[in-house]
Amino acid sequence: MRKELFIKKFSKAIQEGNAAVFAGAGTSVDAGFVNWKNLVAPFANEIDLDIEKETDLVGLTQYYINKKRNRGSVNQEIIDQFSSQYAETEVMNLLTRLPISTYWTTNYDKVIENGLKNNNRRGDIKRKTDDLAISIRDSDAIVYKMHGDVDSPNDAVISKDDYERYSEKNSLFVTALRGDLVSKTFLFVGFGFEDPNLESILGKIKNLLGERTRDHYCIQKKVLEQDYKNREEYSYAKIKQELKIEDLKRYGIDTVLVDDYSEIPKLILKIEEEYFKNTIFISGSISDYNENWSQEKVNQFCYNLSRSLVSKIIKLYQGLDLE
Repeated sequence: MRKELFIKKFSKAIQEGNAAVFAGAGTSVDAGFVNWKNLVAPFANEIDLDIEKETDLVGLTQYYINKKRNRGSVNQEIIDQFSSQYAETEVMNLLTRLPISTYWTTNYDKVIENGLKNNNRRGDIKRKTDDLAISIRDSDAIVYKMHGDVDSPNDAVISKDDYERYSEKNSLFVTALRGDLVSKTFLFVGFGFEDPNLESILGKIKNLLGERTRDHYCIQKKVLEQDYKNREEYSYAKIKQELKIEDLKRYGIDTVLVDDYSEIPKLILKIEEEYFKNTIFISGSISDYNENWSQEKVNQFCYNLSRSLVSKIIKLYQGLDLE
């Protein structure tokens, strides 16, 4: 999808109150956190597997737990890698500055929470199923951490056992995500679409709604020749990306390609700029009415003006003269 069209469409979803964000591991890398591959690399090394040859990272983690006969080392690695309480990234600070009320993530870290705090917004954080039954009063946004949180590493979803039990143990998260995917327009950022839970949920929604799925968007880095050792590797990666982009369209997800990850903050700023184009601040006062502008006529004019602006989906802010 062209960037200009994406900016216009997603900013409209924000304006209408229907926008949501799904943040993957890529949104936390700039905070110094590892991606999934680097997280499980020590496990691969300990059980004599080559992480560069492994594609099933969930299975690899399960093999490690099987060999250790417990997940204590896995829990400790999650704590060691993601325990920073103050980590933040430019991308998430910008995304949490937008007037979006729903954020989903598979990340264990607190980058989204910190982004909300930095923007003086109060988050209602859903880390476990029990949290779904409780609401934080006066919250500005809900954050669903569907794979758990660094503060509860034993509940983190990372192994085959965790994924196989997910639909039963975390069925309310599945239900909530299905509902949001049906009713909201999602922007997927830093997400590789290799998570089996999300693939399963998207597939079931497609089966239920057919071609009536909502529009969603994802931002991905374009495959570039300079990122590969030779032309053969580049050609293979390019073909695979094109096939993946086409496959995502089955779920109503359009892909926006960037040449470099540094473009993502600029895109978000453009979305914010487009959103505020439809925001008007009205301020004024009147103390002396006359035969041309009676109090009744002034009130009627203000009413008609506001009604006209609202009908065009323009967000209004009113200034009050308190003197």
